[in-house]
Amino acid sequence: MDLRKLSLGDKIIAASAIVLFIAYFLPWFEASSEGDGLVGEFSATFNGSDVNFAWGTLPMLIGLVMLGIVVASRLFDVRLPALPIPWGQALLAAGALAAVLVIIKLIIGEDDDAAAALGIDVSRSFGIFLAALAALGLAVGGYFKSLERDDTSSTMSDPPGNAPF
Repeated sequence: MDLRKLSLGDKIIAASAIVLFIAYFLPWFEASSEGDGLVGEFSATFNGSDVNFAWGTLPMLIGLVMLGIVVASRLFDVRLPALPIPWGQALLAAGALAAVLVIIKLIIGEDDDAAAALGIDVSRSFGIFLAALAALGLAVGGYFKSLERDDTSSTMSDPPGNAPF
C-alpha cells in the first residue's frame, strides 16, 4: 500500500469522506425550551442520523463509497468496471449530490413551525457546518478527479486492436 499513488483529488476525497463520517455523529441541531411554553425546560441535540435519511445518512454513505472507490483503485490496484462516463465524472457527480443535500439541509434547517408552537427553539449546531464543509470537499475532490486522466476505465487501459478475442 503506497500512499504516494494518491493524487490530489484522491487525498481530498479521502479526507472529506472521513470528516463527513465523523460529522455525521456530531450535533447538527439543538432544541431547547426555557419552560415557558407547553413543554418544560429541556435541551437536546440531534445528529446526522436524527435528520431525514436524504439529508444526513445518504451524503455520509456517498462519501464512504467514494472513499472505497479511491482506496480500492489506487491503494489496492483493483480494476474498476467500465462506466458509460469516466470514473472522475462519476465521482464529481456523487460529490456534488452529497454537497447539495447537506447544504440544502443547512439552509432549510429543521421544522421550526411545529417547534415554535410548543415554545421550543431549534438552532443549527457545529456538526452540520462541518458536514457541509466536508461534503463540499467531496465535490471539490470529485472535480479534481474529473480533471485527471482516467486510468480505471477499460478504454484507457486496453489500446484499440489489443482485445483478448
